[in-house]
Amino acid sequence: MRLTDRLTNSLFCEGIISDEDKEIVRFGLESMEGNLLGILLTLTVGMLFGHILDALLLWLCLFPLRKNAGGFHASTRAKCLFISAGILLTAFAVFAAAEHTMAFYAIAAIVSGCMIWTLAPVGNPSKELDELEYREYRRRSRRILAAEGAAYFLAVCFQWYILLRSIGMTFFIVSISLIMGVVNSRRDCGYKKG
Repeated sequence: MRLTDRLTNSLFCEGIISDEDKEIVRFGLESMEGNLLGILLTLTVGMLFGHILDALLLWLCLFPLRKNAGGFHASTRAKCLFISAGILLTAFAVFAAAEHTMAFYAIAAIVSGCMIWTLAPVGNPSKELDELEYREYRRRSRRILAAEGAAYFLAVCFQWYILLRSIGMTFFIVSISLIMGVVNSRRDCGYKKG
């Protein structure tokens, strides 16, 4: 039995939540667990590269954009963790190799930002978006992208390399997730037709 199930059952047995609230509480606990794992993974990879502050800023920028832009979601938590670790390691390795290279940061941010603007939001097999959801998530993801783009512009003006790297990595990671989501959804459609 998973920790979230045990906690939910314990809260129910103690009379803290009702039977009707069990699913909502379980969902909330699972979301919290996923978020904590995500930040722990991000900080761990940041420590490996000696960029802990970058990792913290990355998480703060990545969380709202990724939640609204959507993209690829693995079928199991283990696959999700493995793929997320691979993407994070790749992003940190690429951006660490180009440390303090304004031209690279700018190209990566612009190309990735354009991909996010064009593709977001991307649903997944477990959460297809209806027309209303699509419009709302598109609006949200574009607003977050614009706000983070403005922060990126300020970072360029003041040469805040940590913020440049963090936002650049955010855009890179989200664009990879969106591309993987589009490819996965087209592959799934091909399997359904065949």
